[in-house]
Amino acid sequence: MAKTQIIISPRDECLLRLLSRTPVTKQLVLKASHTFPEPFTDERRVRERMQAMADGGLVRIFNASAVGGLLNYYKLTPEGFRHVHNNADENMPGRSFFAEISPSSFQHTLTVAEVIVQVMVASHEHGISIERFHRENELILEAASQSLSPDCHFQLKHGERVFQLLFEIDNSTESIDSFSHQSIKNKVLGYDTYQDGILTTWAKSGRSGTRPAFRVVFLTKSQERAEHILSLAHELANNRDRRLIVAGLQSDFLTERDALRAPIFLDHFGKWQSLVNPHATATFIKTPVRLRRAIAPQAFV
Repeated sequence: MAKTQIIISPRDECLLRLLSRTPVTKQLVLKASHTFPEPFTDERRVRERMQAMADGGLVRIFNASAVGGLLNYYKLTPEGFRHVHNNADENMPGRSFFAEISPSSFQHTLTVAEVIVQVMVASHEHGISIERFHRENELILEAASQSLSPDCHFQLKHGERVFQLLFEIDNSTESIDSFSHQSIKNKVLGYDTYQDGILTTWAKSGRSGTRPAFRVVFLTKSQERAEHILSLAHELANNRDRRLIVAGLQSDFLTERDALRAPIFLDHFGKWQSLVNPHATATFIKTPVRLRRAIAPQAFV
């Protein structure tokens, strides 16, 4: 079937850039469009435009089983990706980026997409700029013999401060305290080792430039699970004064309008933190939590 010629508007450019970050549903496109030059007014107009982009060969439409029936979602085609990246084939991702999402990965991928869109919208509404972004499996961090790949990475700037956020979406499918490669324990140890490594390199270089630092954000489905992760992070930390790991509920993050600046995350001391706090020494007036520890860590899977 011949492709339909379409005129790409500034809103379409934003839409294609969104799809270069993550697959999305029509509901997520509608939400993300509040950051576009011209937002969509309803889901019907989203569907119509996505169909036009698909007819033009820039987008593919897939469907997946979901609660209530089939759910359509959208991905870029290789041609759409080339358009976003000015025909630069050297940045072309692997085939899985363009392929249908496997049923076993769909819920995880959808949650990552929801998080990405929430960060975009919260940044737009509160004057926070997105300086850099890495999608799932794009950023690889080498920590000793371990490779780490967060579900997504944002570099944000608010005022004069820069915030490096590595998101880990936790759907309670991995054990917390075990030696399996994908366990929470191995991830926490890996990120701690990586932070030590980049700080050592920075010190050896004469401490030139901004002190390298990042924060790992675990988004969980239950408060209990979040506290178990943080208790483990407290036990494993080489430097307990460094608030490397924070954890919070997916539901809180995805429904909070000021999701980046609101203190909805706990650190490993049980103190409340925001992901973007322009006042480095400021603390939040919110009662700390005494973290629960897992009595039998192997039971929490």
